[in-house]
Amino acid sequence: MPTSFTNIQGITLKTIPSATKIKIKHVLESLYGFVVERVQTLNMEGKKKKRGGILFAKPDYKKAYVTLKTPLSINMNLFPLKMVEDARKQINKKNVSSVIEDEEEEEALA
Repeated sequence: MPTSFTNIQGITLKTIPSATKIKIKHVLESLYGFVVERVQTLNMEGKKKKRGGILFAKPDYKKAYVTLKTPLSINMNLFPLKMVEDARKQINKKNVSSVIEDEEEEEALA
């Protein structure tokens, strides 16, 4: 995770292999309102794994490195990571407490 969400000069995207630099630039400018300076692309092969003599392959993709003309600033509260972590902790506490309660009920019945 980046340490600072201000003055972001470039972003990296994972796209479909048929996407061109012009299409990527057009989408970013029209949908998201970014001012794109340049787009560099890199064709990536999907990882291949062999299990039991059978070859499994993830699909190929294209990686796009986008340089922005104007720096981008993102609000820290855009992604409420702290809230998600707190919710997970509460769920884990509930699960642990229900296991303890179940064990206590079993001991009481025995």
